[in-house]
Amino acid sequence: MDKKDLEELENWKKQKMNYVETYGVDIFNEKKKKKSTKVLEKLFNFLYKIAKAILIILIFVIIIVTITGLVLYYQYIDSKLHVDPVETVSNMYNKHVEIIEKNVDEDRNGDYILTTKENPDIRFNAHVEWRSLAEDYADRCHKYYYEKWENENKGMLKTIEEIGENNILKYEQYIEIENHEQLENAVNLIYDLRVFAGENFSPDWNIYIIAENQRMYLFNSANYSREETLKRMQEMYNRVLNGEIVEPEPNLVLDFLKGM
Repeated sequence: MDKKDLEELENWKKQKMNYVETYGVDIFNEKKKKKSTKVLEKLFNFLYKIAKAILIILIFVIIIVTITGLVLYYQYIDSKLHVDPVETVSNMYNKHVEIIEKNVDEDRNGDYILTTKENPDIRFNAHVEWRSLAEDYADRCHKYYYEKWENENKGMLKTIEEIGENNILKYEQYIEIENHEQLENAVNLIYDLRVFAGENFSPDWNIYIIAENQRMYLFNSANYSREETLKRMQEMYNRVLNGEIVEPEPNLVLDFLKGM
């Protein structure tokens, strides 16, 4: 550094000191500070926008979760207080149930006319009173297929039919027998009705044989073959003849479901 450079440096220092003494601020350093401040401001604004966007998203998620939770809680409480006839009957019979008509109050208590996609010709009734459900799907099916069944011996089946409260049908059939031959004929006839109904048959149909004033229900399962059914009923009939009480409680599972 020559003499001239030293002089210029010295003059610069004096000029700087004069500015500091005059304005009380080192404007040379302030310029540097302003540049760094602008960088910090830009960074702050960028981070602020990101934080704001995250906060908005978080609030939105909280609102959605809260609303979903309230809806699910309401549905849970409603399911505990009120039976859904469509869902309940669908689960009971494994059918796709639809509402045709309904006459209900604001709490959905009242009368329903229902059908199934599997057989829309069968209309049945349901009455809902909060957690209580009365319905006649099995009885309506039983009657429907019996009336469509063309069998010259179908008159052997005696029918008890009653329309109860809320138009709920009670339908049952039986054959009274006195010996093994009549038992075999009765089993074959009832099994023929089951074959005619096919997959629409249900063991919940109230159909039975009477022997010695006792009811003997043929089916508590839809999987018995004709031979298995006859063998089972012969064994049951022998027990009846020996004085045993064999009358079962029909439709226990259905009654339990209806009372849920």
